[in-house]
Amino acid sequence: MRFKNEADLQKWLEQARNGEPRQLKKTVAPLLTQIDTSLQRRILGIDTALRCTGWGIIDVRDGKMTAVDCGVIKNTPKDKISDCLRRLSIGMRELITLYKPDYAVMEGAFFFRNVHTALMLGSARGTVLAALAENGISTYEYAPRRIKQSVCGFGNASKEQVAVLVAQFLKIQTNHIALDATDALAMAICHAQALAVSGGLGIPEPL
Repeated sequence: MRFKNEADLQKWLEQARNGEPRQLKKTVAPLLTQIDTSLQRRILGIDTALRCTGWGIIDVRDGKMTAVDCGVIKNTPKDKISDCLRRLSIGMRELITLYKPDYAVMEGAFFFRNVHTALMLGSARGTVLAALAENGISTYEYAPRRIKQSVCGFGNASKEQVAVLVAQFLKIQTNHIALDATDALAMAICHAQALAVSGGLGIPEPL
């Protein structure tokens, strides 16, 4: 499923909102059936940030992707950086213990003109990576554009558009789910699709 521009994507989304199941089935189902049915996998997507980290977990079984759970790890603007990182670390370890993912997925590191912002995101990423590494979970990263292309077929899709397509892939309602969490689910979907292509030969090296 690929769109030439945002207008084409928006047209498809309007059709989805208006309830045209035949077209949805034709466009989404071929991507779902690409998943390798010989293995069962649990994938944790993580949208890292200091104040609000989104997470989403999917299972890949019998050629289908199923949403397991999703949510956010939040810190208030008043929390000290050290407290934010501590809570993020505790939250990630709790998720790993509870759900036991096979893989984790993150967005590739951004480049910021604001050095302070870059340092904060780097600290959050490092905290998450440390928790995953301690538990022996291989972690992969994809460029934001690739994740959007994988889920939406359009690399400049908005967070709201990503959420709509995630809902179609996983057959869930995303109206009341935080956008950071649906972004995390999109990362998990992206990795599931990458694993399906040529037996996963095209996936990047783990971090």
